[in-house]
Amino acid sequence: MKSQLRNITIDSQAFVYWYSGGKSFTLNISPKENKNIKITLIFESNPPDEDPLTFWAFYNITTQKNDLETTIHLGKPKHIAEIISYLMKQRKELFTEGQPHILNNAWDLLMEMGYSNFNPVWVGEW
Repeated sequence: MKSQLRNITIDSQAFVYWYSGGKSFTLNISPKENKNIKITLIFESNPPDEDPLTFWAFYNITTQKNDLETTIHLGKPKHIAEIISYLMKQRKELFTEGQPHILNNAWDLLMEMGYSNFNPVWVGEW
C-alpha cells in the first residue's frame, strides 16, 4: 500500500514524502522546490512465518536510544522530520541533483542516528 504525497517543512525548507509498506518499508523524500533530488530509504525485514495467506506490513519499530526503549513510526511526520533533519545535517551529499539516492539498508541510517535493537511491529491483513 502506497501513501499519498505529503508535505513537511524542516528548518524552513519544504519537502514532499511518500511511503509504501509491506514486507519492506520504503520512504521517499524530495525537496519540494527540486523534484530532481530524490532519496529513497528501504527498510527490509522478514515477516512472520505464520499464515502464508496474510499480507504482513510494518510501520512501527520498537528500538532503543540512549538505553531507553522507544517506538519509531515510519509514517508519522515527527519521525520523518527527525530522519530528514539528520540527512540534512549529516548526509548532505544525498541532496544533489542527478540519479536518485537509494539507501538499500536504511537500518544503518537509524543506527547512525543512535538507535539500536530494531524490532518491526508486524500487522497482518487479509
